[in-house]
Amino acid sequence: IFHLKVPESSPIGSAIGRIRAVDPDSGQNAEIEYNIVPGDGGNLFDIVTDEDTQEGVIKLKKPLDFETKKAYTFKVEASNLHLDHRFHSAGPFKDTATVKISVLDVDEPPVFSKPLYTMEVFEDTPVGTIIGAVTAQDLDVGSSAV
Repeated sequence: IFHLKVPESSPIGSAIGRIRAVDPDSGQNAEIEYNIVPGDGGNLFDIVTDEDTQEGVIKLKKPLDFETKKAYTFKVEASNLHLDHRFHSAGPFKDTATVKISVLDVDEPPVFSKPLYTMEVFEDTPVGTIIGAVTAQDLDVGSSAV
């Protein structure tokens, strides 16, 4: 099991963690291909192989939101990139591991209720007169006053 902690502010496309499978073979037979098994994290995360280290690099495909979901668990499969057909009957040539990602909360700014507010006021309105109101809210857990 691999445990990763990722801030919700991580940019899309960024590498958020690395995992490693070990293949005792050498050369081409030691090259590993990683895939996320369809499930909980399949649409939010991607994994690619670092050709130099043969590690699986987990990347973010969509934004994270701590207030919506605090954790993800999914399986990753590591398999031989090049299968030698002479040993096909001895397979399977793959293994799986579980990845648990905890989303870390980041203090986010308040958000206005509407993108645009239109207000009309007469030119002779006395100074200090309330002519309208805008609203915003802090969507963070335990939100603070705006």
